[in-house]
Amino acid sequence: PLDQCPKSLQIEDEELKCTTFCRLIIPTTYLALLDCNHFQRKMPKGDKSITATKASNATEQASTSPGGTNKTSSDILGLIETLKSELKEDNDKLRKDINTLSQEMGNKLDNLTEEMRGLTERMEEAENCVGRVEDMTLDLTEAIQNKLTDLESRSRRNNIRLFRVGKGEEGKSVTQFVTDFLKRELPLPADFDLKIQRAHRVFAAKPRPKNNPRQIIVNFQEYTTKELILKEAWKKGRIQSNGRNIYFDHDYATEIVQKRMAYQEIKKVLKEKGVRFQTPYTSIRIHWESGVGTYSSAHEAGMELRKRGLEVEVPTAVTEEVAMETRLQKSLGWQREAQIKKE
Repeated sequence: PLDQCPKSLQIEDEELKCTTFCRLIIPTTYLALLDCNHFQRKMPKGDKSITATKASNATEQASTSPGGTNKTSSDILGLIETLKSELKEDNDKLRKDINTLSQEMGNKLDNLTEEMRGLTERMEEAENCVGRVEDMTLDLTEAIQNKLTDLESRSRRNNIRLFRVGKGEEGKSVTQFVTDFLKRELPLPADFDLKIQRAHRVFAAKPRPKNNPRQIIVNFQEYTTKELILKEAWKKGRIQSNGRNIYFDHDYATEIVQKRMAYQEIKKVLKEKGVRFQTPYTSIRIHWESGVGTYSSAHEAGMELRKRGLEVEVPTAVTEEVAMETRLQKSLGWQREAQIKKE
């Protein structure tokens, strides 16, 4: 082991034992290689002369300056102290540069933080403005839609619809066919003038063979005539044409038709159970054994059927405001941030 190396070096009355390495490297341009017996014993026999020559040359280089002047150990230690001083100055300068750079980066980060805070405030203000505009747009759109539905309903108030009239039964003139059909099937005076202004099938895609034919819309000149026709048709109940049951109903606006369509499953279940019902406008009136109940939405009616033990799929409860907002968002193609997070 190295700590058993007997070699030592005498420098200014201080004995330095070889306890760690058999070679001492000083961080200057000088190199001192200690000739260690332990080191020589580990070398092959054929390399002893080469090792001795290298050690002698290294010792001479370590004790001699580049100009050939001998250097004492105090000179070497002085050079070491000089190197330490230079390293300390370099470290201090580097530390100062790092502190300066850190301060500059901190200032820039503070500026960026302040700018981000300003942008965040402006973004929040813009979102609030957009939210208020959207709410106002929803209110205005809903009001306009209600007025549009009312106007459309008024324009259709003199119309009736005939359902399940076979294709081609009307012949060349739909108006003449409807006139003859109504006078033949309904108990009307012989000289009663229906005053039909227009009669035609609805403008829609051609139905498939298994589907019902397109409906016929009949426009009367007078509202009272239209009401009389519906009253007599509903009073008679079963009216047929070529073996088909013909149904009469109001000509509702598109918005109203969509709301009435939500009752389809409920009406199907009620028919199977033999429960009498009516669908005035956008409501449904059900004649229970315990009394008559009127429900303003398909969801409300479906929940009532569930309570009474009838199996029916309950439609989702959708308010006017939610439905309008959904249509508006689909048309705009974007959503509020709060709505996106909620979903």
